[in-house]
Amino acid sequence: MSEQHDFLSRRRFAGMLAVCAALPASVSAQSTTLDAIRAKGVMVIGNGGAFPPFEFIENGQLVGFDIDLGNEICRRMGVKAQWEKIDFSGLIAALTSRRVDVLITAMTKTAERAERIAFSTSYYNSGIAAASRANAPVRVADDLTGKIVAVQVGTAGERFVRDNFGAKVKQLKTFNEFPLAFADVEAGRADVVVNTLPVLKYNASRRGGKLVLSEPFDSRDVGINTRLADTAFLEEINRILAELKKDGFLDKLDEKWFK
Repeated sequence: MSEQHDFLSRRRFAGMLAVCAALPASVSAQSTTLDAIRAKGVMVIGNGGAFPPFEFIENGQLVGFDIDLGNEICRRMGVKAQWEKIDFSGLIAALTSRRVDVLITAMTKTAERAERIAFSTSYYNSGIAAASRANAPVRVADDLTGKIVAVQVGTAGERFVRDNFGAKVKQLKTFNEFPLAFADVEAGRADVVVNTLPVLKYNASRRGGKLVLSEPFDSRDVGINTRLADTAFLEEINRILAELKKDGFLDKLDEKWFK
């Protein structure tokens, strides 16, 4: 009886140890991304780094509208911003694989993207447009037919052309960085570059006005991105964005980077 009692006691003790060992993993699994960011005091932000004026490298530093926005959001949350520069085509994968906590990178909302990642309330309203040389202007979307079109990989501009003119354009040239697509049209190697109007306007004004702009082909919203499951984190971002709109911070950024 004594040996049997000792055996059962050892089994019960081993079972208790197993339960205790499992507790930290269980508690960890229940913590949210927002909890984790607050606990470590750092928010890891994914950004494309090549989409002026929203984001670009200047004197070796990542700067732009989105950088100022992300830093201010982190300041109001009481955490440090840690920026990760990633090619635009790899940003969504970086978010879903948990390489980064959030994307603040002028991501235009589309139905396809919204199935994979969450979008905040819009912090910038835009639209797809085109920039072309004055001697062969593209004024409306249908003018893209038969043209050599330059786009940045993974952008709303690329998706617009593929979805609406994929078989109609003469050639679709893709670039990892937007300024390279813009320069290709300036140099005469492509006929037109397609992207959101604010970005086209900014680059045209700062590159000698060599290209002329169309009117917007449609209307688009730009938002901050979290993983679909990170609802508490998204609510906090939306709360801060509402503050930034109300107190005029977003208007100041627009004045700084687009005027």
